[in-house]
Amino acid sequence: MHHLPDLHASTRPAPGSLLSGCDIRLRLIVALVAILMVLMSTRPWFPLTAATACVLGLKMSRVPLKVVVFRLAGPLVLAAVLCVLQMFVTGHTSLFAFGVGPWRLVATTEGFARGVLLAARVLGSVTIVMTACMGATATELFASMRWARMPRTGIEIAVLMYRYIFILFQQAVSVVSAQRVRLGYGNVRQSFRSLGNLAGIVMLRSLDQAEKSHEAMVARGYQGTLPLPGLRPLTKRQWAFAGGGSMFIGLAYLFVERGPW
Repeated sequence: MHHLPDLHASTRPAPGSLLSGCDIRLRLIVALVAILMVLMSTRPWFPLTAATACVLGLKMSRVPLKVVVFRLAGPLVLAAVLCVLQMFVTGHTSLFAFGVGPWRLVATTEGFARGVLLAARVLGSVTIVMTACMGATATELFASMRWARMPRTGIEIAVLMYRYIFILFQQAVSVVSAQRVRLGYGNVRQSFRSLGNLAGIVMLRSLDQAEKSHEAMVARGYQGTLPLPGLRPLTKRQWAFAGGGSMFIGLAYLFVERGPW
């Protein structure tokens, strides 16, 4: 378990940048404070400011822009859906309306404002987490979770899920390839049938893999804990950096949240 698959090997920040030289624990501490400020915000300005600052920080660390856009694509779609839903389910002041068959949909000003706020919170939180974790290996993240005294059971489940999700993904890819060779996706009906078979095959193989993994762990002397590398104690300078970064975020929150804009 010391060598877990690394998703960030090709997207590490440039050597000498702030992200590359910062301990993952410090990044997570500051990120937690920033996310709390984002969730406490009552206007979208601070979450959007945090998202912009994170994107600029990633750009300054020479992280490829296409990687940032790719990883923000899903959260952007989720934020847009939340914004649209809130427009039509909350509020009373009509903004615009249109008919869809026998139904009449009315968008409200209050719903639009709440939707924009929720979308900004989602975008801000995701960019903060992405910036904090960019370039960190899975082993470092899980070791930081253990350092933070998080429940061991939850950490071990996360480690096993992270480790074997790649194996199951590879098995799913092999099954899809075999189905395509057999024209399993020739039409819509056949495609749905192939997808159902794919889900069942992957589920059965995951159960089989779970049994094999447990037997292998017991054979290797599993005693209820998975080994993770230890982390050096944080120095006073590092704690000061975390405190200073958290204080700066708090001041920025007060300035943006209570500003005249």
